[in-house]
Amino acid sequence: MIQNKWKVLITVAVTTMTATMDASITNIAFPVLTRVFETEVSVVMWVTVAFVLVSTSSMLIIGKIGDMIGRKRIFLAGIVVFTLGLSACALAGSIGQLIFFRALQAVGAAMTISCGAAIVTEAFPPHEVGKGLGSMGVSVSLGFIAGPIVGGLLLDILDWRSIFYVRVPLGVAAFVMAILFLDTDQPKPGKIRLDLLGALISSAGLFLLVFGVSQMREYGPASLRVFLLAGLGLSLIVVFVCFEGRAQNPIVNPALFKDKIFSSAMGGLFLHFVAAPSYMLIIPFYLMVGLGMRASEAGMLMAATSVTTMVFGPVSGWLSDRFGPPWFAAIGAAAATLSFMLMLGFDLQSSPITIAPVFVLLGVGAGTFQPANNSIIMSAVDREHLGTASALIATHRQVGIALGMAVTGTFFSSWKDRYEAGLVLEGFDRTYAAEAAIPLAFHDVVMISIMINLAVVLLSLVPLWTKGEKQEQG
Repeated sequence: MIQNKWKVLITVAVTTMTATMDASITNIAFPVLTRVFETEVSVVMWVTVAFVLVSTSSMLIIGKIGDMIGRKRIFLAGIVVFTLGLSACALAGSIGQLIFFRALQAVGAAMTISCGAAIVTEAFPPHEVGKGLGSMGVSVSLGFIAGPIVGGLLLDILDWRSIFYVRVPLGVAAFVMAILFLDTDQPKPGKIRLDLLGALISSAGLFLLVFGVSQMREYGPASLRVFLLAGLGLSLIVVFVCFEGRAQNPIVNPALFKDKIFSSAMGGLFLHFVAAPSYMLIIPFYLMVGLGMRASEAGMLMAATSVTTMVFGPVSGWLSDRFGPPWFAAIGAAAATLSFMLMLGFDLQSSPITIAPVFVLLGVGAGTFQPANNSIIMSAVDREHLGTASALIATHRQVGIALGMAVTGTFFSSWKDRYEAGLVLEGFDRTYAAEAAIPLAFHDVVMISIMINLAVVLLSLVPLWTKGEKQEQG
């Protein structure tokens, strides 16, 4: 039976959108959860932190299992676990129960996300992989856009439980679609062997690294807590890399990273998301505190980036299939770099008319870079490693965002306090100093993003240089 690529794409897209929507639709409920459960924001934040930690630390092992026993099985099981997690969260009677059920939900999300790109790659012919991955990217942007809007409406009309139970029908629909449209897994011959020690080391290392860097904003980058947690996490990851080189059935085949094209594309993806939080995290403060916008106004303005990403994703995927993904990955990274450069002109007098085009340009950059980059990665591995490559994409994205959030948040807070104190010493009113310090500190963190994005441009061009070297050798 010939697989219908578009039905497969829609099935994965529905699941991806439901999972992507999860972060934004949950975060907007933090004030309500704080009031309902009569607890501190620092406790409520674990509703998201637990989800990120569990999903990130489990993706690699789940991707490997998908390669071994079949991706459809893992994908279906993930939908079931995620949907049951949604139902359980809606029934939670305490903040502790909600955090626990979110961790359960995260396992389901990891199972679907780690297999999603691999399933789409397998469904599309090699010359259309970019088109498939670019179209799948639309669901990611749609989830980010719909999350705050749907969440805000549900919180106004119903209650906090509704942000979980209204998505249960989507999970049921995705499960039925997956059964109908995804091809049956072909069992691999021979006995299935799993590197349990490698799985334990990688999961623990990623968990401790992400948890450690997430503590940076609260305790500072030089704190003993951050140093021990992140340091131990990095040490375990190093041990994992060394151990995998000698394992009979490694979770991640070290040979993958010996391929310059694969390793450079994966490095570019990681840095792309490390650079993103200067926009994701700091821009809301600039718009709402610096410029005095309402939350709805800031949200609508920032939606320009997601909408543009949604439009350019499929276009970039189609063009990269036709003309080669490295050029479009580099063009996308260059557009993102230019958008951050233009953000250096933002100040307290900037208007939405001047800000919106910069956000659109950032959307063009992200929408052009990500499908092309993912196409390079997935095309660089053979069929039996597609699940691992898909899981590596998701893991690099999650760890990159976590690291970027921690570093950006820490530096922004530190530099903002320094600028604010300096303005007060110069005789400015404290209220004005607090507002004026925001764009100044924002410019500093944007400079970091610019430097990182320039590195992404160079890494995106590595496949072209590698191809030239091979032609010369031939």
